[in-house]
Amino acid sequence: MPELSAQMDRADADVFDKNGHPFRTPAGSPLDPIHRIAVVSTDRAGERRTVAFADLGDRLGFWVRRDPTGTFELAGAVLGGAQSRFDLESPNNDFIEVHYRVGFQLRARIGSVAARAELYHVSSHLGDEVLVATGRAPISTSREGLDLLLQGSPIAGLVLYGGPGLVLRSTEGFRTLSVRGGADWESPRTRGLRPYASADFFSWSELDWDPSISIEAGLALGTRTRLGFLAGTGPSRAEQFFRENERVFGLSVSYLR
Repeated sequence: MPELSAQMDRADADVFDKNGHPFRTPAGSPLDPIHRIAVVSTDRAGERRTVAFADLGDRLGFWVRRDPTGTFELAGAVLGGAQSRFDLESPNNDFIEVHYRVGFQLRARIGSVAARAELYHVSSHLGDEVLVATGRAPISTSREGLDLLLQGSPIAGLVLYGGPGLVLRSTEGFRTLSVRGGADWESPRTRGLRPYASADFFSWSELDWDPSISIEAGLALGTRTRLGFLAGTGPSRAEQFFRENERVFGLSVSYLR
C-alpha cells in the first residue's frame, strides 16, 4: 500500500500505530489492552505471591479520513480486551481476577501531534477459588468513562503522552477525575534486536491521587514483539484490588498490533 508506506516514512511516524493510523497505543500502560503473558512476583498488603498475567486485547480501525496535504487525519476504532491473573502458587493455578474493557476510540493527528478520545466500559470479576478461600466480598467496579490523551514525539523513537479522564457512570458512585501520562521509547533501528523502555502513571481522585506507576524495559523482536522486565508500584491495577497498594516485578512477553 503506497499510501501507508509514505505515511510510515514521514518524520512524524512515531505517532502512528503499527497499522499506519494516528496515535500509537501506549504499550507500556496497563490500561491499554494488548496481548501479553507475564510471570511476576506481587507484594500486596504484605502477602507475596507468584502470579501469571494473561492479557488479550486489540483494537480494530474501521475508518480513516486523511487530508490530501498530509496535515490532518481522523480515524475511528473499536477496542476490547480481558486482563486476568492466576495464582501460580496454588495447586491448580487458581484464577484470581479478570477485568474487561471495551470501547470506542476517535483518533486524530494535526501535524506532528496526535490525540485520542476513548469512550470505554470496564467491569471486573473475582475467581470462585478466591471467593471461597478468602471470603472476600467482590467489589463491583463496573463503570463507563471518557479518556482524553495527547501524544507527541520530540525525538525519533520517543513518544510522550498524557491527559485527563472522567468517569461518566459507575455502580459505586466513584469520584470522577483522573489523569494519566507516560513515555514509550524504542530504538529507531530497523533491523535486529532493538532496546525499548516505557514508563506510565495513572492517578485517580477516588484514591486521593495516589499514583500507580509502571515501568518496563527490554528488547523488541521484529516489529511487534517485546520481551522485557516489568515493575510497578502504587494502587493495584487489578480492578478488584484497586484500593490496595501493590508492588510487581517480573518478566513479560507482549505483542503489539
